[in-house]
Amino acid sequence: MTTVNVVDDTGTQGELREQIESILARVIPLVKPATGLDVPDTVNFRITPVETYRRDQVANMGRNLRKCHRTIPYWRRPFVAALTAAVLLPVFRLTIAKVGGILVAGATFSLPKSAESETVFVPEGLQHNGILTDEKYLTALTVHELLHQAQNHASGHRANWIANRAVTLLDPGGINHLEEGHAIWGDRSITRELYGTAVDTRSAPKSEQYKAIPRRGLQKKLDVYEGGCLLVMSAVRAVGLETFNKVWADHRLLPNPSEVADAVAAYNADAPTQPELWAARLDGAEAAEV
Repeated sequence: MTTVNVVDDTGTQGELREQIESILARVIPLVKPATGLDVPDTVNFRITPVETYRRDQVANMGRNLRKCHRTIPYWRRPFVAALTAAVLLPVFRLTIAKVGGILVAGATFSLPKSAESETVFVPEGLQHNGILTDEKYLTALTVHELLHQAQNHASGHRANWIANRAVTLLDPGGINHLEEGHAIWGDRSITRELYGTAVDTRSAPKSEQYKAIPRRGLQKKLDVYEGGCLLVMSAVRAVGLETFNKVWADHRLLPNPSEVADAVAAYNADAPTQPELWAARLDGAEAAEV
């Protein structure tokens, strides 16, 4: 039995809190059949003011960077620490101050000193992204973030990868593409079951303030995530959920840059590609294990 905690820190979003609770009650039983992943014993969602969201985003980035520092050779740590303090965190802080709560409606974090995750929703961001115009959009976003909590649970909050592999700032090992592509693939699979057709939150009507922000970098990021979705979809079709889900426990099965690039190119249709390259490697690893 999954315990669901939905907290409203704003004190004004009782109706939204009830909506999220209702959605979670409907979608939690669908996660395991659709993705093969277990939902954590405790699922946490929080509705928070935009200032709190921005602060928590910066703090979470700092924690993640410190985790990366511990995995790299000691002689590189001073350089990476200086780069983090002088460039990465300040740039991230400025970016979040500009677009957090407008372009981004929420995020999922690993809670410090805990084996749990928490998804944070910002009401202003939900409004700017058009998520509150139709319950199907809020359902799709809730499923997407719930899948990130399931991923964290399956990968030990990335510990299964980072503990065995030097996942650094310069060598992410396809983790972001895997996690976001998997969440996109999963939320579309589940919303297709609920509504008869997959729900894409990008089609939600955006506010004028949202449209006024330059989105060149964001659009490139979204294209990469769509390539990640194609990567996951191809792998699941080729090798099945059981074999695919071994990636959450084995750093050697993470998609490499060429496999990610191949899937992104296939999504953009820039050239003849083989998005199933990663699937072939997953299948080969399964055969070798047998």
